Amino acid sequence: MNKKRWFSLAAIWLVATIILSVVAPGAKEFTLPNKNGGLPEDRLSVEAEQLVKEYFPNDEGMPLFGVLYKEEGLTEEQIAEFGEALLKVGENPLLEEATITNLDELSESIKKRLISEDGTTFFTSITLPAGDNDKVHQQVTLIAEELTEYSDKSDVELNWTGPAAIASDAITLFSEANVVLLLATVGLIFVLLLLIYRAPLLTLIPLIGAGIVYVVVDKIIGLSAKAEWFVTESQALSIMTILLFAVVTDYSLLIFSRFREELRRHESVNDAMREAMKHVREPIFFSGSTIVLGMATLFFSLYEPYRNFAPVFAIAAAVMLIAGLTLLPALFAIFGRVAFWPFIPKYGERVKEKRTIWRKVADVVTAKPLTFLIPVVLVLGVGAWNMTNMKTSFDLIESFPEDLSSRVGYERLGEGFSKGSLAPGTLLMIRDEDWTEDTLKEKMEQLNELEGVQSVRPTGHPLAEDHFNVAKLSITFDGNPYGHEAMDTVEMLRDMSKKGDELYIAGETAKNVDIRDINERDTWLVVGLMTALIAIMLGFQTKSVIAPIYMVGSILLSYAATFGFSLWMFDLVLDQQTIGYRIPMYTFVFLVALGVDYSIMLIARIREELKHHELEEAIRIGVERTGGVISSAGLILAATFLVLTTMPVNELKLFGMMMALGILLDTFVVRPIVIPAFVKLLGKLSFWPNR
Repeated sequence: MNKKRWFSLAAIWLVATIILSVVAPGAKEFTLPNKNGGLPEDRLSVEAEQLVKEYFPNDEGMPLFGVLYKEEGLTEEQIAEFGEALLKVGENPLLEEATITNLDELSESIKKRLISEDGTTFFTSITLPAGDNDKVHQQVTLIAEELTEYSDKSDVELNWTGPAAIASDAITLFSEANVVLLLATVGLIFVLLLLIYRAPLLTLIPLIGAGIVYVVVDKIIGLSAKAEWFVTESQALSIMTILLFAVVTDYSLLIFSRFREELRRHESVNDAMREAMKHVREPIFFSGSTIVLGMATLFFSLYEPYRNFAPVFAIAAAVMLIAGLTLLPALFAIFGRVAFWPFIPKYGERVKEKRTIWRKVADVVTAKPLTFLIPVVLVLGVGAWNMTNMKTSFDLIESFPEDLSSRVGYERLGEGFSKGSLAPGTLLMIRDEDWTEDTLKEKMEQLNELEGVQSVRPTGHPLAEDHFNVAKLSITFDGNPYGHEAMDTVEMLRDMSKKGDELYIAGETAKNVDIRDINERDTWLVVGLMTALIAIMLGFQTKSVIAPIYMVGSILLSYAATFGFSLWMFDLVLDQQTIGYRIPMYTFVFLVALGVDYSIMLIARIREELKHHELEEAIRIGVERTGGVISSAGLILAATFLVLTTMPVNELKLFGMMMALGILLDTFVVRPIVIPAFVKLLGKLSFWPNR
């Protein structure tokens, strides 16, 4: 391939980037909420919501709670002024579909239930039209802004919480953080590359390539989302940004490392790049393909947020793979030797051989493989064992900053009333006969006596029009409505309905019960599929039956150990005993897909050296020659995932920390110690039936 062809490849990418920038929308323009909270239509909580809409069409909506708090105690005048201000805001055309409670029309008994016993806390509810989270966000923002003056004037703390406020705050958090995330990622990679390689152009080339790839991926996802082929989410786009820049940098360093070697052997830059790509094409192809297939396994998930990650990351991984084989080598070839300034490699130059740290590691590991393998596996095993102590959380609000309005309001409600009042469920009861006042009262008394139920009471008229055999009640659970105890209570009530009247439960707690069930099913399915696919891909790459076994086994052990060590770290350092229920799935998919890259790079180099050396020497050369580039790439990849700790959502912070730890384990333990030790111990069987 001559230099004109390298320019042609770069030009094709540049033209594609310009055209897509002009004609295609960005992915962020089409971020949408998941339908039914991400659940399939046949789940019980979704079915319950549909029945509530059918029998009580006027009661549909998303609740927003305004929470007043004053340590010295609230006065009747302050509460009345708040009610008047709220009604005034309700005159805004944007809120014409909202239902705002008129406090003057409430009976004294109802008003009493809205004020805490110590008189410090008061709350009232607003019902906003459900379905469009962007519109809900606009309405919540409008209400909060309009009532800021009341809060300042009356010296009362006012917070907005409940499902509507939580959804609104989530949108605000991600919209503010995405630009910061992108700039932080680019800045960090730039600084790390400059510190490690001290070559300005080498620092810029990966970022130029990543920038071009980012635009292409963003626009392709935008076009796909506009065509409604799938739904995009802010969280998926945030993680995709990290993944893209990190992986493109990894590919760049792999190409750079081999290109530098070949420039000393070939006078022609074109010949050097052609020879370099001949050796790195295989690891890049199998690395990229592994990521594509790994992300594609999410298509088999029932939970929509998981399924929506699949196309976003599959598209990103596919474009990155193509860029790794075309754009990146083209950019390096165009800059040629100048790319390495001020350390320009010269043709025929003999580099003074020195025993690098990675050569020393390879020497001692191959000399005494069991001495290193046994203690390392035992330590990783201890971490893996702690994974059995994992406790998951379904409480999104726990991930929010402590000073965020929806979280503060939630905590005020919990202190003044009960946490269950934040998200009460809707209980729909259907029987063959019509409900009477006595039978309904009797049923309510039975339900109120159940463990885990704080209160069951009617809100408005409990019977459906023309369907007097259908009753609707509000149920408040003991404790956190997003906690496992409340979810277990929902399952108990569902079991009861199998033995008597039809009983349906709608609301946040019921949704989380279904999410908990689906999450477990999806996690095991994706883990199994991804493990099998990666093993098959490694089999093709190594042309071996044995190699995929110890490679996949070491990666799975590394994942489990990472998880266990992270749980200890979160507990001891952050005093956090639970993690978001999505973290196990996301961490597995990304850690395994990315962690296998370094093993692929190492094994590819060992197999190459086996053509010229005995096994032990091939292992040593393989570890030595890939050590620098893999350790640099691992440090950069880990650091870029740590950028997620700047995000205001705690779940992403924990995910970023766990990913960084897992990548460092793969880079500095699994790749230089575990894999070489296995290869040395297995000897000729390492790549059976091929050497």
